[in-house]
Amino acid sequence: MSQPWRQEKTWPARGPGRGGAGPPGEAGRSWSGNRIVLTGESRRVEPPPPRLTPAGDRRGRAAAAPDQRPAARLTGRGALLGMFVVFFLGLLLASWLHWSPLAGGSFVLGCGAAARWTKPRDLLSVVVSPPALFLIALLGVKALTATGNVLISVAEGTVLTLADIAPWLFAGVAVSLIIAFFRGLPQCIRDLRGRGR
Repeated sequence: MSQPWRQEKTWPARGPGRGGAGPPGEAGRSWSGNRIVLTGESRRVEPPPPRLTPAGDRRGRAAAAPDQRPAARLTGRGALLGMFVVFFLGLLLASWLHWSPLAGGSFVLGCGAAARWTKPRDLLSVVVSPPALFLIALLGVKALTATGNVLISVAEGTVLTLADIAPWLFAGVAVSLIIAFFRGLPQCIRDLRGRGR
């Protein structure tokens, strides 16, 4: 029992910075190589601390700033289709309810939404198309709701509706132009002129 006890007492005599057995004549030299391997347990590799990510989703994406505006999502064709659907539904409801401001409001809403959510490169087509799209939607609604002679009913209904909601049409075009101007419409016009040259 005395021999192992002397070996245990010689263990701290070996400095912490020495990896293997010390030079000859140093205390603890009598330890075998198998016993020295056990010194590897004195150093534990700590795992790195978890990486902190900003508030966001589970993939670590940073949450958008509160004042950051969402990016435009509609292409030119998608915006034109959306405007046509809004115009058609507004005109159809206005015809059933006999309330013309609903048709004008749908025109203003469709123009403003399309100018706001369309990609900047397609703003020019979105700005110049609403009157034609509204006319096509109006002809379709009048053809669906016509009574008697279809041609006379469609022509009469179209003229009366356009005369009734003319201020709404001007307001919708103005709103669309203002929104598109601040979103890059002048650059679209310059690009069109450059391609023409």
